[in-house]
Amino acid sequence: MTKTNAVFSFFALRALPFLAMVSFVACGTEEKSEPLPDLPPIEIPKEVPGLYSGRLPCDDCTSRMVRMTLGEDNTVEAVQVVLRDTMTTDTLRGTYVVTDSTIKVSLSEDKLHWNFKRAKFGNLTYMTAAGTIYEDEDGMTADLIHIFKAKKPTPKTVSDSSKSEMPDSAAAPKE
Repeated sequence: MTKTNAVFSFFALRALPFLAMVSFVACGTEEKSEPLPDLPPIEIPKEVPGLYSGRLPCDDCTSRMVRMTLGEDNTVEAVQVVLRDTMTTDTLRGTYVVTDSTIKVSLSEDKLHWNFKRAKFGNLTYMTAAGTIYEDEDGMTADLIHIFKAKKPTPKTVSDSSKSEMPDSAAAPKE
């Protein structure tokens, strides 16, 4: 084999598949895409009552996870999982008060107080006793995320007129 043939076969083995791919892409037909329809805006409920979950700071533990339910009647039930050498779970009960943009939670017969600022999307951001937003050493805030539950669909009832139109296999067994 001559040098020219060797160079050509090297080029053909390496470059021809690339050129074929480029020509295939270049010859492709362009599809005209229709603009997507405008979607209705997502409405986040502004109500405070609901289920919240997240991590709160603690000085004497490794981690403190909280699942807090704020009731319609201003009651609070918070399940707190604290991780130290062992894991402990406590259920705390109390009440809450909503002021302008803050929520003040009193738990365990007024022995424990948590203050939150309402944040975007209905979430709660933990505040210090001085009334400032808590930030850890990395500048991260402690947030409780508002958990939204999907609404259950309303069951459809079968009217009397459509019952007579049901096939025999769907009808109730006769005795």
